[in-house]
Amino acid sequence: MKNIIKLAAVTFLVCAASPAIAGKGGSAGKIQAAVASNSTDAIIAEVERAESLMCEQCIGIMTNLTEHSRYEVREVAAWWLAKRTTAHRVLAEAFSAELVSGTSLEVRNAADFLGASTTFKALPQLRAAIRRNVDAEAKLAIVRAVDLIGNLGGNDVLTVAMADGNAAVRAAAVKAYRDLRGQTNAAPIVAMLGDSDATVRAEAATVVGGMRQTNATGALEGLVVSDSDAQVRRNAAWALGRIGAGSSHTALTQASNDKSGLVRLTARAALKQLR
Repeated sequence: MKNIIKLAAVTFLVCAASPAIAGKGGSAGKIQAAVASNSTDAIIAEVERAESLMCEQCIGIMTNLTEHSRYEVREVAAWWLAKRTTAHRVLAEAFSAELVSGTSLEVRNAADFLGASTTFKALPQLRAAIRRNVDAEAKLAIVRAVDLIGNLGGNDVLTVAMADGNAAVRAAAVKAYRDLRGQTNAAPIVAMLGDSDATVRAEAATVVGGMRQTNATGALEGLVVSDSDAQVRRNAAWALGRIGAGSSHTALTQASNDKSGLVRLTARAALKQLR
């Protein structure tokens, strides 16, 4: 769906339903000037200043900003629009549809709006979108949306993303997994300890350690003594300390003599936490 269609619908419905409201020193003109300056900080500042401002021109500007090239701008525009029930409802419906049938760019923008406005009802469409043939930027936005919504209904999205061919998508999915409210089982993350990408392995070690996933102990012990990446070894040492299994004493003792000072210090601290 083209932005101009969304813009026309949102502007008509919101302005028909809402009177003009004064902002805290904000104005449509100031927001437009900030947009023209191409300064992300200036745009965010003016949008936040206009938190309570309601006007036809403002609705149009904010709707356009949901398609800005910078995530921070898209995020603040979604925040502003989410405070206006009618605008949020109309845009959420349009963006949810774009998750299912839009281009990669449209999926990115849609996911960022729905995530930043914590639109729980969009989870079915996010589950469909992560399975589509869209680019890595769009998939990262889908994962980010699930993270922001924070509901266990997003587990399916993250599981699919963990199998993606792009390492950045896999790492983002692993990191987001622990953030979902009520998450208790890190079993899907254990397999990610063997990922080919060091960033993914490091994130996985942090998650299984933070969630004290005991069946990850063996894999972590292998990482802490033999992984080629110091950050992975450091995170594995930290995770073993969190889990606290006495069987990890040998691996952590070996890691306490690691060539990396950060790994050595973390391993020595972890040894003190073993039962």
